[in-house]
Amino acid sequence: MTAADILRIYLPLRPAALADAQRLQAWAQRAGVEARIELVTVLPDQDGVALAIGAFPNGDIWKKFPEHALIPAGDWQTMQDWAKSTLPACPQSFSRFTDLGRGREILPGEFWLDEQTQDTFDLAMAPPEWALLQQCPKAGGPRLALAESCTGGGMAARITALSGSSALLQQGLVTYSNTAKRHYLGVQAKTLMRYGAVSEETALEMLNGLLREADLGAAITGIAGPGGAVPGKPVGTVCIAWGQRDGPQQVRTCHFPGDRWTVQYASGSVALGGLLGLLLV
Repeated sequence: MTAADILRIYLPLRPAALADAQRLQAWAQRAGVEARIELVTVLPDQDGVALAIGAFPNGDIWKKFPEHALIPAGDWQTMQDWAKSTLPACPQSFSRFTDLGRGREILPGEFWLDEQTQDTFDLAMAPPEWALLQQCPKAGGPRLALAESCTGGGMAARITALSGSSALLQQGLVTYSNTAKRHYLGVQAKTLMRYGAVSEETALEMLNGLLREADLGAAITGIAGPGGAVPGKPVGTVCIAWGQRDGPQQVRTCHFPGDRWTVQYASGSVALGGLLGLLLV
């Protein structure tokens, strides 16, 4: 494939594989190839290189053409192999998960940089949830628990979309209300009254509630918008904590721009990046 070609990426009419398609689109563009994402119910007849991600009624016939590839959603290893063999070579990217805009933002909360720094990961352009799963053995590895408020279980959904996720994820709690935070995670009423639900103090107590029965955990609480802002805490304010039982813990407040989905997705990426940092040290 050359820079003069256009790579067409086809997806079924559901969002499960959209992030993978956007990641491959960013990879293609980094390699100098224009890539277009299209949502279709049936794969179209066409000449030239094309990739379909997911299940389609005519997929078995379509993929028989030599320049067509059909890859299951979530199978990043196969997508990575296909990209390396099909796209022109391009410089390695290093992934950084943050709300700060240094580098090129390829998905909300994830930036690609040309050089590795202390807060970047050499993930070979892989999704953070896929990279996290690769760090865990099939059995006997760390047990992960998640507590999500403004993300509504989105981070757990990203992990469980991947085959083999049961080797890592033990449980995920959507503690959306203050009552749920207190009842299921042991967040103190005085913490909520003094600091509010969207605070680093609350995120840390959510995390420690998880770590009573897990080895590894992450907690998210924030304001995804479009409403909910309070003085000093605008829409996009999200507090994220991650850590290990009897090990290091970190918490940070992020300020994500964008709509509700963008804030939710970015929050999950930063949390996944924090978990990766614990396992890759």
